[in-house]
Parts: sequence; structure tokens; C-alpha cells
Amino acid sequence: MIRAALLLVVAVTLAACQQPSLTGIAAGVGREMAPPRAPLADPADATFAFLPFPGIPGNVSDALLRRIWLRAGQEGLTVIKRPGGPALFTVEGSLTATSNETNSLIFYVFDVKDISGRRLHRIVGEQRSEESGGDPWDNVNRDDLDLIAIRLSALINAWLNAGA
Repeated sequence: MIRAALLLVVAVTLAACQQPSLTGIAAGVGREMAPPRAPLADPADATFAFLPFPGIPGNVSDALLRRIWLRAGQEGLTVIKRPGGPALFTVEGSLTATSNETNSLIFYVFDVKDISGRRLHRIVGEQRSEESGGDPWDNVNRDDLDLIAIRLSALINAWLNAGA
């Protein structure tokens, strides 16, 4: 009897381990994950438009966009700065900031899309700031934004030139 009960407990435990329960944004990760697609363009002909970042303070969004333009240019990427300008690729970003007693953290996701809006590549990361307390966006400094821009530009350039 004890042996049967023990086997039942083990079976229930193993069954529970096989079906993790994810909620919120994590629930959609499995459906959204796909290997990156090739850029379908000669790297020399590729142009990029970086869209504004919804949901974050305008001053932070503007500062980040300027840094991305600068760093992308330094990486050799051709950036279309005019809103609605003809670009082969658009880059849409989503950023979230949070803080605790010791620091702030920015989570970001950037999707590189073709002209039809199909996602070709996704870049995900985080940037920790040493500032803390209050509104987490107030704790984000120029160096934090610059590191995000550097990483984003380098990873886009690596993706674009991966098949070259």
C-alpha cells in the first residue's frame, strides 16, 4: 500500500514537472520564438528606419533614438532618419524599466522587420543602472542608453553580415 502511494506521488510529481505554467509575457514566448531569417538584402544596400519607442518618456525615447542613429552609423549601417522614409528594414523597440533599492533595470526587445512587416530578427537584452528609487526612467543615464545603442547596432550589423 505504501509502495503504491509512493509511486502515485512520483507519477503526479513528474507529470507536474512536464507542464510548466507560464503567465503574462512568458506565456507567449514559445509561440513567438523562431530562428532569425536571413536579411534578403545585400548588406551594402540595406537601409534601416528605427521607429520611436512607445510607452517610455519622450526625453528618454529621443535620447535613445539619437544614440542609436549615431552608433548604427559608426557600425556602417545606413540609417533613414526621416519619418516614413524608404527603408528596407524597420526596427521596432519595446522597453520596460523597473527599480528596487539598489539599482534600476531596463529590459528591451527590438524586432527587425522587412518592408511587409514580417519579423526577420529579434534582439533581447537588459541594461542595469546603478541608480535606484523613484521612477525607474529617472534613473536611466546617458551611459545606459549608449550601451543599449552599441549592443543593438553591433547585433544588427552581425545579423546583416552573417551570410556575407
